Amino acid sequence: MPEGGHRHSFHCRSKLSFGPCLTFLDAPLPESDLTVPTLTPGLMLVHGNQPEMLRDLVVEWMKRYPLAPLENEIILVQSNGIAQWLKLALAADAKDGDDDGDQDGDQDGDQDGDQDGDGPGEHGGCGIAAALEISLPARFLWQVYRALLGRQAVPENSPFDKARLLWRLMRLLPQVMSAPEYAPLLGFLVADSDRRKRFQLAERLADLFDQYQVYRADWLAAWAAGDDVLIDARGQQTPLPDEQRW
Repeated sequence: MPEGGHRHSFHCRSKLSFGPCLTFLDAPLPESDLTVPTLTPGLMLVHGNQPEMLRDLVVEWMKRYPLAPLENEIILVQSNGIAQWLKLALAADAKDGDDDGDQDGDQDGDQDGDQDGDGPGEHGGCGIAAALEISLPARFLWQVYRALLGRQAVPENSPFDKARLLWRLMRLLPQVMSAPEYAPLLGFLVADSDRRKRFQLAERLADLFDQYQVYRADWLAAWAAGDDVLIDARGQQTPLPDEQRW
């Protein structure tokens, strides 16, 4: 089973998404709100391969353009580890001089801080991480399907959620172990009377398939059609090595 191989990505805000690039989808603030600068609707992409710099930019953006009271930030992350990492950054204490930095940053921060990553990092965090809705992309997409297509058409929980996949794989693995493609797994599953190894394998596979649904949907479609191939960004197909065909 090949690894997913995706780059750093965490998606942030109904206003902001975080992938190999940082995406802001902005809505205007109420005219009566005089504590923050007016935000013009639009789309902004910020590319970067250093997640720390993108994280600092997210923190600074959320500080400069807060949502209204009782509104939640919608944050999509690629893993629970990234979620905790981002929470800690948001909860970090704001550093001295943050107020001055915000006043100056509204005028020239986009040129000085956002491009070289120094500005947001200098100001620390927000002092608290609250009113956050953090979800994995697959779960969020399922909620979007349900919101658009209706609660009657789409069940509350996806049959492809990682928790459900784990137990389905636990049941299916013994049924396929006799196939020659699964020979590389037999050595791992020997002496597994308590089924602990099978559970660990099913858990790892469920995690991979959960990522594939978002980052490698074309792989899943090809495998479902019986094509044991990997597909690159240009659509070129490469046959899977024999030892990975399980």
